[in-house]
Amino acid sequence: MNVDDQLAKWQTSFKQATPKVDVAALIEQTNKAQRALKMKAAVDLLLGVAVSLFCLYAMFFKAETSNQMLLFAVLAPVPLGFGIWGYKFRQKQLLTDTLDTKAMLDFKQHQLVQRVTYWKVSLYGFAVLWTALLAVSLYNFLVVNAYLIWTVQLAINSVLLLFVYWRYVRLKRQLPLALANIDAMR
Repeated sequence: MNVDDQLAKWQTSFKQATPKVDVAALIEQTNKAQRALKMKAAVDLLLGVAVSLFCLYAMFFKAETSNQMLLFAVLAPVPLGFGIWGYKFRQKQLLTDTLDTKAMLDFKQHQLVQRVTYWKVSLYGFAVLWTALLAVSLYNFLVVNAYLIWTVQLAINSVLLLFVYWRYVRLKRQLPLALANIDAMR
């Protein structure tokens, strides 16, 4: 067997052993993911501003006691801060260079890990805010006797907290399989 035949066998073996990656589809997925990240970043920021403005509105027009005013004043910067954090967090993900297949696979892998991190931080932050809302609801129920609006808000936020928890757990469970699929493409 000559060298050319051996080289041809090695090339054939290499091609068969190398996983097939549809580069065009991978580029499209990466571009789509980047567009989605830009939209999510903008939504995070806008929702943070909206909730902070609502807290300010509630502080001036809905609070019935000075304690409620103080609570709204303390809570007002929290959604804005989270919105800014979410915006910057997602913007950092967009800085990934996607010129070659390896970089695109790295981007997808990094995106999956960052998504789980985002929902984990969201869960912790939301749990803290929910606990504060529970304390305020209990105070208003037991001391002020103004419980209806606080109970409704607590119920709504309980549903949201359960959703954030469900989303985090679901993404965390899916992460190992998704990372394994990316590794299989390398």
